[in-house]
Amino acid sequence: MKIVIIFFALLISNVAEASTTDCQNLYVGRIWVEKGIGLKAVVYLNNRDDSSGSYWSYFTGWTEDDKKAVLSSLMAAKVSNHRVNVETEHADKCGLQTGSRVTKALFWTTNP
Repeated sequence: MKIVIIFFALLISNVAEASTTDCQNLYVGRIWVEKGIGLKAVVYLNNRDDSSGSYWSYFTGWTEDDKKAVLSSLMAAKVSNHRVNVETEHADKCGLQTGSRVTKALFWTTNP
């Protein structure tokens, strides 16, 4: 009986798939911080071991305080290998695979 319960639990469990095409369950890759600007942009990865990922996602128009807050969040997610969801100003709210974008929001996922 335990085997049947475990089987069904695995069958219906939701496996988090990272996707730079829909901006869900991403890992934080490269972080670009520049003198006089602070946080400039970030690259997101589908897998934490990837050597490349999305185009740069910029933080243009963010206040200095907002940039500091999101940089802290990005660094914590990167160090802990926690996944994030991203929303950009692109028409489909993502577009990370079609070119550089401006980040609108960053969310930590519920499950790493």
